[in-house]
Amino acid sequence: MRGAPVRSCLAAACLAALAACATAPGGGPPPSEVRFAPVAQPRGVARANADLAQDFLDLTFALESGEKLDRLLRYEAPVRVSITGLDAYRPDLEALLARLRDEAGVDVALSADPKQAQIRIEGVPASALARVFPSAACFIVPGETTWRGFLRRRGDPPLRWGEQKELGVASIFVPHDGIPQDVRDCLHEEITQALGPANDLYRLPDSIWNDDNLHSIATPFDMLILRALYQPELHSGMTREEVAARLPAILSRENPKGRGAPRQARHPESRAWASAIEVAQAPRGSREQRLLAARQATRIAAEMRPPDHRLAVSLLTLGRLTLRSDPAAAARYFAEAYDVSRRRLGTGDLRTAHAGVHVAAVALAAGEYDTTVTLADRHVPAARQGQNAILLAGLLSLESEALLALGRTEAAREARIDSLRWARYGFGDDDGTLAREQAALAALRLDRD
Repeated sequence: MRGAPVRSCLAAACLAALAACATAPGGGPPPSEVRFAPVAQPRGVARANADLAQDFLDLTFALESGEKLDRLLRYEAPVRVSITGLDAYRPDLEALLARLRDEAGVDVALSADPKQAQIRIEGVPASALARVFPSAACFIVPGETTWRGFLRRRGDPPLRWGEQKELGVASIFVPHDGIPQDVRDCLHEEITQALGPANDLYRLPDSIWNDDNLHSIATPFDMLILRALYQPELHSGMTREEVAARLPAILSRENPKGRGAPRQARHPESRAWASAIEVAQAPRGSREQRLLAARQATRIAAEMRPPDHRLAVSLLTLGRLTLRSDPAAAARYFAEAYDVSRRRLGTGDLRTAHAGVHVAAVALAAGEYDTTVTLADRHVPAARQGQNAILLAGLLSLESEALLALGRTEAAREARIDSLRWARYGFGDDDGTLAREQAALAALRLDRD
């Protein structure tokens, strides 16, 4: 289940620079002129295979609810997928299925006949989904075949994930009128989880199976977990102990990068931190409650041994909530989050780019235009590679404002047009504001040619 994302900018200066944040709360089908191209991710993960084995077990033998599973679940036959009511997203689905075949080795393909499909994706109005699960953008229902059937049987005891002996038919319900970024992200998270790894873990820095929803597409980590899951040594019904005994050989073969790598100290899942950060990021809570929760999350994350990306998430959340009342303190929180991310994950990581856009917004507000441009140029590649349109639009918009202030008018215009294109994908454009601004900028450019 993918949580409904908060529709807000990452910092006040970004909000001022990116009109999409305030003017585009809704969405629709993807604009024809913008879509992320199919991406080829590197294969394997440079972490100790022993650590990856622990992640595999925690992802496949538990659910997001905390329920433990006593047996491994996966498909034991080729998997076919159908899609109904979301024709505009068929290319996104086909690109994902191609990656699953190539990177994860899963026998999965698109079927034109829903009756022949094990995984059935159906577009449903967002308002109808919200009446069932208000906090979810999309969700999986095992054993179900259609939305109508799901509603008709809602009073009956549902098929529980853990009651299955092996994975069978499942439906994924996605908002057909959702914002393009959200719909595409739903396809990635729900389809990959429908294949078996049903849990979400906040401790994972580089996975779409993380409730912070930063990653928009399946990552090399996710594909490695799926590749391991669908190796012939494993099958549905195996116990955690049986799977654990086979994982070292599987991961050694499938992830050479992890052979002999030393294990890293990692702080386990923290329910206290998860509860605090979820309150802090909930848009419907009072500012006082959210600020208190953000401070609590930051304190818990700072006490983790070792501190990890959860500290950066906490600091960014605290900074956004503090920005209006104490801009100087917010700037310090953003800078600390950026430092944590760079040291822990490296400059080219998507999480570092996420912290970097906050620092760039502060730099722009302070008139440090060269710094803003440097930060944007540094982190735009990670946003593109990670296909995070919201982050990409924010970075480009900030860069445009800084370039304009530096007198680089043509470069500023180009960055602004690119920003608006991705803002339409990431935020939607119900009233046409973004489209009109983009057209006006394009016309100005043509007048100069």
